[in-house]
Amino acid sequence: MKMPLFEKEHYRTTGLLSAIVSFILLFMGVRAVLGNEVGLRNIVAFLGFSIAVGLVASCLTFFKMRPALIAFLAGLAVGFLMMYRSFLDGTSGWGDLVGIISLLTWVIIGLCAGLLIQLSFYLYRRYKRN
Repeated sequence: MKMPLFEKEHYRTTGLLSAIVSFILLFMGVRAVLGNEVGLRNIVAFLGFSIAVGLVASCLTFFKMRPALIAFLAGLAVGFLMMYRSFLDGTSGWGDLVGIISLLTWVIIGLCAGLLIQLSFYLYRRYKRN
């Protein structure tokens, strides 16, 4: 079964959807869960992160790297879960910083794992062809 958002023709939609969802999750995490005021600097930082996530998702879709995209989105989802967990735990007083760092860490882990999975699929197909 093919999912339309993973097809090359929908790379703009995939990138835009990823960016919007990541912005909303970041904004709601800081505003609603932490209860912090969100200033202009925060919004610019959230937009920067969200645009980067959207561009990566869009590029992975455009270049037909479906396994890498799935691993990247899985890393993003785990990162947001860990961020919210750190925000809600917050007993040490460092929950906000630990949450953001864990989000960034899991996004990078998801991207690297996805690219390694994509490379292994490419090498397997190339080896199988020869």
